[in-house]
Amino acid sequence: MHALWTAPVVLLCGTTLAAEPAATPAGPAFPAEEMHPADVGADEAVTNLRIANNRWVDCFDDSTAIRDMFRIEGVADKGDQQKALALWKWFRILVSATCGGYCYETDAAGREGIVMDPHKIFTVYGHHQCDGQSWAMVPLWRAAGYVAFDECHLGHTIASLRYQDADGHYRFHDFDPQHRFYYWDQDKHIVGTWTMPLLRGRVHRHLLAPQVVHDLRRSLRTGETIELLWNNEGHVVPAGKQLRAVELPRDYAYSPGKTNGVYAAVGQETQTLVAELSPQRFAQPLYRGSENVAASVPAAGRAVLHPARKGAPGVFIYRLISPYVAVDAVVEATLVKGQAGDTCRLWLSRDGGRAWLPIHACQAAGIEKVKIGLGTAARAAGKPHVYTAYDFFIKAEFASAADEHGVGMNDLKIVVYRQCNKRTLPNLMPGENCFRVTFDRLSEGKALELAVSYSVAGRARQVVNRAAAGPFGFRIDTGEVPEKWLRNYDQAFNVGALRMESLKLRLVDAAAARPDPSDPVASDAKFRQPSPHPADMTAIEVVQQPETDPMQTSGFFPQSRVILRDPKAMDVLAEQLKHGKEMEHWVAAEDLGNYPQAVDILLAELPRANSDLKLHICKALAQIRDKRAIGPLLELWSEVPRGTPGTRYIPDVLAAIGDAGVVPALVAPLHRLRFDYRFHIADALGKLGGPQARAALAELAERDPLPAIRQHAKEMLEAPRLSSIGGAEPDKALLPKAAEIPKQQP
Repeated sequence: MHALWTAPVVLLCGTTLAAEPAATPAGPAFPAEEMHPADVGADEAVTNLRIANNRWVDCFDDSTAIRDMFRIEGVADKGDQQKALALWKWFRILVSATCGGYCYETDAAGREGIVMDPHKIFTVYGHHQCDGQSWAMVPLWRAAGYVAFDECHLGHTIASLRYQDADGHYRFHDFDPQHRFYYWDQDKHIVGTWTMPLLRGRVHRHLLAPQVVHDLRRSLRTGETIELLWNNEGHVVPAGKQLRAVELPRDYAYSPGKTNGVYAAVGQETQTLVAELSPQRFAQPLYRGSENVAASVPAAGRAVLHPARKGAPGVFIYRLISPYVAVDAVVEATLVKGQAGDTCRLWLSRDGGRAWLPIHACQAAGIEKVKIGLGTAARAAGKPHVYTAYDFFIKAEFASAADEHGVGMNDLKIVVYRQCNKRTLPNLMPGENCFRVTFDRLSEGKALELAVSYSVAGRARQVVNRAAAGPFGFRIDTGEVPEKWLRNYDQAFNVGALRMESLKLRLVDAAAARPDPSDPVASDAKFRQPSPHPADMTAIEVVQQPETDPMQTSGFFPQSRVILRDPKAMDVLAEQLKHGKEMEHWVAAEDLGNYPQAVDILLAELPRANSDLKLHICKALAQIRDKRAIGPLLELWSEVPRGTPGTRYIPDVLAAIGDAGVVPALVAPLHRLRFDYRFHIADALGKLGGPQARAALAELAERDPLPAIRQHAKEMLEAPRLSSIGGAEPDKALLPKAAEIPKQQP
């Protein structure tokens, strides 16, 4: 079993970055996964605001989510399979297989690309097709300290999780979130694999997801209100690359109260920022870069917000940030231009203030009320917009050579409509729910108001709490609710007797609001107790060819001890390797591993093989164990991580061949390779042995960020060196079936 890993936090150039291991005297750090940057600004009146319900999964990041899945289902101290099934159950509840497809976002540089951040798929979108769902599920298992990959052929993708079974063996186990089942080995009573052996005509992928990933970090500014709605009002990002004019397909088309199609998953955040106007507080929500600013009491012919002195620009910058993706936005302002020569302009920036796009400029002197759309309509018109942005800035710029009070604005309101996955919000369960509110900082004199609106059997209810200090706890007891628990949440969520409506957050004056005391019952103790979700997500596909040897499912090569000597059959496979269709190449390469004489054929194909085919050639070479493969493999190894996923398995082949002279080459790139390579290197070093191998294993066992690698390195250090791998007589039970590829699944 693995312990949950709590990542360290360090400060890099003013940015908090979690999960970044620091270098030590023992050597440079190993690359970590799931790092979370957080830019904390002086404009934030509340920083790192987090709200959790003890009976629902806290989806702040993958680590909090998987920890809560284990805790809520009562399996934190149970075996790995029970933990994996807890992940399966909650992932099926929290993510919908409806309306799957790649969503595209525009980055700060204006480049449009597919969303591959797994936590965005999980918490912002909440729906996808097979690969996106697997991309989101697999990192949750890795966040618990295990190894996991998405597994695919050219038509379908699933999640493949590695863990230890009750018999003591480590295996991969395959879950299909798109088709809503997992493979089941009835003989062993364990989750099985898609193919036997593992990766027959399949590949384990990785490295699509970024190392610095999204989380639900939130802050609030003075004058800002956040309202999270469980019923989205049509503010959604449709799957697929969009033309300039965004068109919603049928499953995305909005109608009031719609809860099917994409609306079975998506909720809405309405973010409103109203500029503070009082001379004492107007600067509180301003972001860095604001300069020469002042505020005055309202008076005829004078602006409320204006430059502090004439002859220089007064710049007011407001930052709109959220963990959720923007779809539409509106800016409303009352602008004042005293003279024709004054400057009175509004700007938008999507790249942190490096580039500014004009969105309005007053042409004539006088008072002008403006309403500027920055959403899909602006995008369609080729104007500046915030569509698919998370963070953006609005800048108001004013200047006058004559009178600094005569130019500026009397009010400013910015409303942003964003999409979120409502399933990953703090949903209520029937009965008592304990909420915990935490934050790093709350401005003096302020209280945080939280209003939770829900209904039971159609009767509206609301609970309002005001917190002046954290942590703060409160309870909501729904009473008895005759709820029906579904076996498939893809098409339905929040449609029962108990329904969430909204969660509203805003800052209020503490003296006037009378903050509430924290409820002692809603303590940390409640967040340590299990509360299993009543739904049953069991759905199995019985494997037709069960495992006969753990080497088939361990994830390392070789996977077979078969030795065949049939030149004609080998020639057929060689032809298939060269001229067959894509996945036929994969199977042919694997089957050539049964023929020691095929080494020359495989080595000739290795340099020109794509990254997927390289995986299967490595599988075959590990079975053949011919020393002639060492040179070509080391040449490819010199360029890693190029060639992923195939080159990931080069250490397996070299370990199977058994020449300890390759250890220096295996160790050389260790500190610049991500976890998947380090895992295979650790296994190979344990099999090859020697002082340098043991030293590298000792460092991995002590310092690797991933618990699974630390554990495996420790086990390899403690195990006797394997002098040989395989070499036995052919095992009839392991003979591969005819080289055929299963029909592609959607």
